Amino acid sequence: MAKVRIAVLFGGATKDHKLSLRSAYCLLKGLSPDKYDVTPIGITRAGRWLYFPGDYEEISDGTWEESGDCCSAIISPDPLHAGIITIMADGTTAFKRVDAVMSALHGKYGEDGRIQGLLKLSKIPYVECNPETAVYCMDKALTHVLLSTVGLDVPKYALLERSEIDLLDTKIEEIEREISYPVFVSATSCSSSIGANIATNTEEMKKAAKIAFSHHHTVIVEEDLEGRTIECVVMGSSYNVEISALGEIIKTPSDNPAVAYTAKFIVDPELTYTQRRSIEQAAKKAFLCLNYKGCCKMSFRLADNRVMLRRIATIPGYTPESVLPILMKESGYSYSDTVNKLISLATDIDI
Repeated sequence: MAKVRIAVLFGGATKDHKLSLRSAYCLLKGLSPDKYDVTPIGITRAGRWLYFPGDYEEISDGTWEESGDCCSAIISPDPLHAGIITIMADGTTAFKRVDAVMSALHGKYGEDGRIQGLLKLSKIPYVECNPETAVYCMDKALTHVLLSTVGLDVPKYALLERSEIDLLDTKIEEIEREISYPVFVSATSCSSSIGANIATNTEEMKKAAKIAFSHHHTVIVEEDLEGRTIECVVMGSSYNVEISALGEIIKTPSDNPAVAYTAKFIVDPELTYTQRRSIEQAAKKAFLCLNYKGCCKMSFRLADNRVMLRRIATIPGYTPESVLPILMKESGYSYSDTVNKLISLATDIDI
């Protein structure tokens, strides 16, 4: 069988650039050269798109874009090209056809539907979800609105707008009447780890909001329900939803005064049948509600009788310590099996 031609996107002009490089390095190393013809496309912090034919180790250490072998590259929006146009320094061009695209572009501009929209316009199959679903999942407030309409438990939340920063004190007072501390404060349309903080009082909320405003014009303030954090991977389509083994993030106070806590991830945590079943049912319901196709990571908060869906990550990490490979391994898939399955979902090719 002919090799499947895969383009891998990485880097990006975002705060998640380094994370993307680590994910891409592991992903590229996991693509069997016997099965795949790989075209790595990196995006610099300045937003330049470059075809990188060099050693993957240079992606890992961040020196890839200094390579003299790089050349400009773009995804053609014309379906006739069905792939990548490379542009040499002398202006000559060449086409590299691809069967599918995998993206390790975490966060803003990678998970928000822009790349997915370009690929859909180009009619190039891709591993990620459709553009509309990506938009829904990137905007935390919109995610909560949609999921709550089908009866899923989501965090109580409120929004703050940068245009109303002069009214910040009044707005915070209004939020405090509706949501109890602690609260989780973050930009609505960025990765959860970017500009995000937990606030336990008025001054902390005000400080956290100003930090989040530096990343986006809208800030979301969510209840930070105390309880267990359970995560799972969901993949497939509306016709076949597969839910991985479950995992739990366990936080313990740190002895280091500079670090509030340390965290470890365990697989197959101790749960009752009812708890496990409730999480799996909620995960499937959310997947279908969002008309999802592909793969995502879902994060739940389990407390008392509540199973609250907090976050959906449309491009989970690909590093060995990431939730995706850990939980898929627990579910019986090796790293290469997982990658093959994701590409098969996008291309309908049996790999």
